[in-house]
Amino acid sequence: MGNYLEQLGQLLPEVLLTTLAVVVLVWDLLKKGKDSHQLGYATIAGLAVIGWVLLGQWSRLGETGGALPDKVFGMVTIDRFGTFFKLFTVGSLMIVTLFVLFDRRERKEGIGEYFFLLLGAAIGIFFMVSTNNLLLLMLGLELLSLASYSLAGFHKGEKRSAEAALKYIVFGGLSAGVMLYGISLLYGLTGTIDLGVMGTGGVESFPVGLAAQFSLSPVPVAIAVVLVLAGFAYKVSVVPFHFWTPDVYEGAPTPVTTFLAVASKAAGFAVLLRFIGALFLVDGVQEAVAAYGDRIKLLLAIMAAVTMTLGNLSALRQPSLKRMLAYSSIAHAGYVLMGLAAMSAAGFSAAIFYLAAYYFMNLGAFGFLLFFEGITGRDDIESLKGMGWRYPVVGWAMVVFLVSLTGLPPTVGFYGKLLLFYEGVNAGLTWLVVIAALNAVVSLFYYFRVAKALFLTKPEEQASRQQPSLAGILAVLAVATVVTGLWNRPLQDWADDGPSSLGISAQDDR
Repeated sequence: MGNYLEQLGQLLPEVLLTTLAVVVLVWDLLKKGKDSHQLGYATIAGLAVIGWVLLGQWSRLGETGGALPDKVFGMVTIDRFGTFFKLFTVGSLMIVTLFVLFDRRERKEGIGEYFFLLLGAAIGIFFMVSTNNLLLLMLGLELLSLASYSLAGFHKGEKRSAEAALKYIVFGGLSAGVMLYGISLLYGLTGTIDLGVMGTGGVESFPVGLAAQFSLSPVPVAIAVVLVLAGFAYKVSVVPFHFWTPDVYEGAPTPVTTFLAVASKAAGFAVLLRFIGALFLVDGVQEAVAAYGDRIKLLLAIMAAVTMTLGNLSALRQPSLKRMLAYSSIAHAGYVLMGLAAMSAAGFSAAIFYLAAYYFMNLGAFGFLLFFEGITGRDDIESLKGMGWRYPVVGWAMVVFLVSLTGLPPTVGFYGKLLLFYEGVNAGLTWLVVIAALNAVVSLFYYFRVAKALFLTKPEEQASRQQPSLAGILAVLAVATVVTGLWNRPLQDWADDGPSSLGISAQDDR
């Protein structure tokens, strides 16, 4: 019993998050849907406590080399990599919850399920980013997905929201089936569902590990890995598994779209990083398995090039700001894939840094959309004419976010892209870096269509509807976007700790 409680104590953030979700659910039932704003503030307070606990865990892990030596209950790995993405999730959910409270188009009562579903999704993220066990990974992914399906269709009376949920469920179920089939193949080939054992080989030839399968035939392994990668690609909106993204982003409530674009996408990339790192890059991986990583490297590079190109070109002619940001998120998934394609610790670190940079600029961009939806009731770029002069704080904050999304100095987006380009060249992917640079130029055109509408067009007569609290949040995010671009060393150190805690060597010449 003592050992059980000791291990349970290692999962304190997960326990607290689950407790918070139950409290929110019961509170909403007792209140019968009344005073939903109180649940929102309680959710934020609970997430703040969990964030404080995670910061303490991060500090303690520094004393053990970045990771605990033993897995909790044989499945959960406690390391700085997972803790980073848990903190990322907590920070994202706090902002998203505030967006729900400030959403003028959302009803104020009877929305307690909103916060419960967000917390349920977070529980799934917490487990999926902290395990090498494919079964627990799949369970966490499905918990995240089920909550996301419900959130996408939260406005049951709206046709677009119902359509978004239906498409998300159908395509999500298909991708989950494909991924689960790939996992079953890996288990059948190796006799284990532990990624670390697959890469390094088993004890006394069982489980057999991937290297033994490569000596027989690499084809079954290739099929299994590609099927699993397809499931991840769907989750992070990588071409050709991106088709659900624009419709779901447009139909879902804007706070939900924000969650899907920031927290859910980052979690998907976290699991993809762990999957690739544990199989092909960690110290002790068998030589035949590490060599196979070069083929995965080329596949990831091709996917990155196609994804960023299609995302940017599709965003060029979008009249809806929401759909434009959806295609923008697809393009940025391509940029992050550059870091994975480098297949090195430094490349992974660059990908993690860019995801952190994406946190500030994308939360800000969707917050801007939420602000003006509450004023105009529309999400098209034409509705923004002259609004930058009428609401200067929000308008100039959006310009900062657009500059960062494009990758221009002095913002954190510039430094993030610079890191990715540098690691791409080091990995011998100069052709991919050239494509990415050209895509950054293309993105300049559609991002600054928004800036042009805000400041270079004649405003339409419209009543002023101030929302100072939301404007203040956007101003803080804009300042953070610039400050972390100029003073990026602390964030870089946090990003560097991720691959090292996974056991990936810092040498790039693997």
